[in-house]
Amino acid sequence: MPVPAGTATLGLEAEIAAKFIKAYGDMWQNFFGRETPLHNVEIASFDLMRYPVTNGLYARFMVEGGYSDPQFWTPDGWAWKVSVNRTHPRMWNNPKFAGEDRPVVGVSWFEAMAVAQWASIRTGLNVRLPTEAEWEWAARATNVKSLYPWGGAWDPDKLNSGVAGVGSTNRGSTTPIGLFSPHGDGPFGHGDQLGQVWEWTSSAFLPYPYSSADGREDVYAPERRVLRGGNWSDGKYANRVTTRYYYTPFYADVSTGFRLAVGGERPALPARPKRDLVIYGRTTFCPDLSKARVWLHQLNVPYRQLNIDLDEAAAFRLDDWLGTRTIPTFVVADYASIDPVEVPTDANLSNLRDTDRGSMLHEPDESTLHAFLVRNGFLREKFVTDSGR
Repeated sequence: MPVPAGTATLGLEAEIAAKFIKAYGDMWQNFFGRETPLHNVEIASFDLMRYPVTNGLYARFMVEGGYSDPQFWTPDGWAWKVSVNRTHPRMWNNPKFAGEDRPVVGVSWFEAMAVAQWASIRTGLNVRLPTEAEWEWAARATNVKSLYPWGGAWDPDKLNSGVAGVGSTNRGSTTPIGLFSPHGDGPFGHGDQLGQVWEWTSSAFLPYPYSSADGREDVYAPERRVLRGGNWSDGKYANRVTTRYYYTPFYADVSTGFRLAVGGERPALPARPKRDLVIYGRTTFCPDLSKARVWLHQLNVPYRQLNIDLDEAAAFRLDDWLGTRTIPTFVVADYASIDPVEVPTDANLSNLRDTDRGSMLHEPDESTLHAFLVRNGFLREKFVTDSGR
């Protein structure tokens, strides 16, 4: 269903957040505080599924090779799938959540992204996860005084949620999509935006205000991802259009699902290269790593980041190959591997800045990185500097 362009006002007013914190207690400051400040974001028109992805649609993804074709997966997602031998969503065989017309649950962000890429390849459209700004705009449009898609006050008859006060019940599971339409629909006709399942978005979790240019829409970054919309199990506190939940991209439980978007300003994901670009990085601040990720994002190049301060195996690989832990180091690897496809050429290990070693690159400047990407098949075009060379 179409979502028109407009100016979205995201988040909670500080006074409303303070009231929630007072009512629930000081330990809730982070939970409600991350929805502030109230701010505006311009949204381009796009299409959004009327309901969350169902078991029936997800089954088509599975039947059509969803878990066996790496072309559907991000580099990190495929490596995770291989490492845990994932072949279906976590709750796929649980009869409690069965039914073709019920939202799929137990889906990680990696799996949701794979379904989006599968749909893109099958249809030729730019199918993707919505950003959290797009999701919130679709959920309440200009009705910023309301915390619910239908406008006005809380109404337990307009969503599938957990017990949330007098008159509400916990149905104990998901329900078929559409049971709460049209009375529970949002301003543009979308249903089940609250309750049912937490919906993965493309956005990494960063503080407000939202900006699509600050790295949070880099879908290859190893960051926690935002979910929206509450779920069937939680109560009133979670089932609001401004609630910002987040999990690691491999997380999945009885409440995690998603819906798909089409078009808009977000670029389509490129076809996956024949090999992976692996970045050895770290979670602490590194300006060279930050700059390189910006360049890769601008070029729409898939990559996989390993953080040596969290991944001991990755740290030891740098020790083995380099004798020093130089960050960032770029490696051309086979799918799901973290080792170079070829033994890197010799180099002066005491001075590796901007050093290209064939299948390994250290602390590059922009032009060196571009040449490395072209030579290894991650880019086709030649690099042109600001001076035209």
